Amino acid sequence: MEALRAELAALVEANAVVERRIGAVLGLARAVSAGDRQGAGLVLEAAEVVGRGEQARHGQLIQLLGQAERVAVRRAGLKAWVVSHLDVSDGKARGIVQAAKSIGALPELAESLSSGKVGADTVRALARTAKAVVGSGQDQATELAATLKTARAEGVGAANRRVRVLEHTIDPGGSEELLAKQRAKSFLRVIELEDGMCRFEALLDPVRATVLRVALDQLVADWIRRRQFDGASPIPADVRSTEQISAQALVHLAEVFLAASPEQRGAQFTAPVMYTAELDGAEDGLAESVYGALVPRSAITDPEHPNAHVLHTRNGEPVLLDGEEIDRDPGARLASAAQRTALAFRDRYCTYPGCSRPPTWSLHAHHKISYRQGGRTVVKNLSLLCSEHHTLTHHPKP
Repeated sequence: MEALRAELAALVEANAVVERRIGAVLGLARAVSAGDRQGAGLVLEAAEVVGRGEQARHGQLIQLLGQAERVAVRRAGLKAWVVSHLDVSDGKARGIVQAAKSIGALPELAESLSSGKVGADTVRALARTAKAVVGSGQDQATELAATLKTARAEGVGAANRRVRVLEHTIDPGGSEELLAKQRAKSFLRVIELEDGMCRFEALLDPVRATVLRVALDQLVADWIRRRQFDGASPIPADVRSTEQISAQALVHLAEVFLAASPEQRGAQFTAPVMYTAELDGAEDGLAESVYGALVPRSAITDPEHPNAHVLHTRNGEPVLLDGEEIDRDPGARLASAAQRTALAFRDRYCTYPGCSRPPTWSLHAHHKISYRQGGRTVVKNLSLLCSEHHTLTHHPKP
């Protein structure tokens, strides 16, 4: 114990010296003039030294935690300790502890983990390898050496692929179970920002992610090729970087879906209203999206965006849909698709008192003044009612 305590004290002192040295190097790096190629090379050398040191410390941390797990003296568990002492997230702490339990105490990995040449991603690949071979009859040392060799020769991506194949070989049914878990974890979130922009966050399983990525990659590649080699302009001029083109491609996929037939898109619905604008407003005014964002009206009348369905209102009542009059046949018996679209936007829900069923419940277009009594089929004389309350309105209970 005394020897360990003495070495720990010496380590703390040595770390303080290293921190001072790194601080001095940072100060000198800040003094290097812009355009000094020799100075830039030295700065990169310093970054490599610090990076190697960080990787070595990570590997040594895994080993120390592995020994702490072996001693097993903490009742609360290692993860809680890592979270509270090392300032990492709960998820990252879980990964560190799992690696420590799987490979931290293995003597055959001690040299590699302390070398500074094994990064955190490779450590995770090694931990997965160790976990996969437990109880399988496979030689753990051989598989770990193979994973480490693959990571060094071909990169951590190839190492992870090797581990995936190993996991499937040992437990073929595990692939289906893993995919089911990944599908359960998948999500898409839309975060509205203060300026009206939206951030889309998605996590998809490999199968669905492949479908979306292939569609985006093919479209982006086609646009870039046509712009570079054909002199064409398939996308707006202000869309330049690959990231901007990818964003445009994602929106284009949605435009194609909205323009497709119900059979092609596998969904039955009439053209949705995306924006509203006051008909008597200024031509260079603003329009409002169905989600409340204000945008220049000129942006949604662009012929390149045919799916930007616009509902024009006058005194709050819908009168035009995509420039076409909504109430085109007041004598018709049933409401038209355009009228149903306008009602869905205006009423939003079943209008029966106390009912909040949305248009997705296939709400009925109810004549306020009965059609049999001369009521016209115009938006002003129509309202949305769900099936139950439509029946109740015409046939009140005694």
